[in-house]
Amino acid sequence: MPPFLLQLLLALALAGLTFVVSYPLALRDGRSVDVLDALLLVCALVNLRLGWAAANQAYGGRTPAWFLAGGLLAAALITSSMIHALTPR
Repeated sequence: MPPFLLQLLLALALAGLTFVVSYPLALRDGRSVDVLDALLLVCALVNLRLGWAAANQAYGGRTPAWFLAGGLLAAALITSSMIHALTPR
């Protein structure tokens, strides 16, 4: 198992964890945003970035296709989850 695969899996696990946990923060007008989800997604994004850099370095500047597909899927999941977490409800 390549060492950067763990970082990709951790990013996916953190993004998936946001569907289970929640900590809403009340805004002034009675609406709320989900602060815990936003924090978990930032950590997931950092792990994805570190894994992407490690994959590029390990293969001479070319990320493997399987990591590229998994990374783009993780980035899409993180982006949609972040929009959902930070949209006031």
